[in-house]
Amino acid sequence: MVRGARFVYVALTWAFVVAILLQVYFIGLGLFSSSDYKELHATFGWLLHLVPPFILLAAALARAGLSRILQTAALAVLIFFVPILAAIRADAPLAAAFHPVGAILAFVLAIVVARGATGLVRSEDHDPPTTLVAWVLVGLLVAIYLVLSLSGGPEA
Repeated sequence: MVRGARFVYVALTWAFVVAILLQVYFIGLGLFSSSDYKELHATFGWLLHLVPPFILLAAALARAGLSRILQTAALAVLIFFVPILAAIRADAPLAAAFHPVGAILAFVLAIVVARGATGLVRSEDHDPPTTLVAWVLVGLLVAIYLVLSLSGGPEA
């Protein structure tokens, strides 16, 4: 089961990296082709916003270790705020201007997390089970993340 969870963790992390690149492409289309793609960028961004909790769960199931779980948690927190920064542009344009900065930081951190997940799959080490403290961290973060995300969204 752990080996399978590690493959899921790797697949989710690298798919997330590719999805961020796709998200950048969508805004490029919105800027240089048709403004209709800006809506696609916004909608896809909110969908991407929902993925990190599942990556975090996969990390815990994969026995990724505390440092990888914390990196994944940092990615989740960062991704939580990136679309919110865009959503506040009317009320706080100076803060909203950090939206692309957050996206760049998220891309770099997503690569770090994906590389760590890849290293975990390649490892022959038998890591100890995820600690209770790590599970509590993961559980709380996932619960808070999903409650806050699903109570709002692009329409909020």
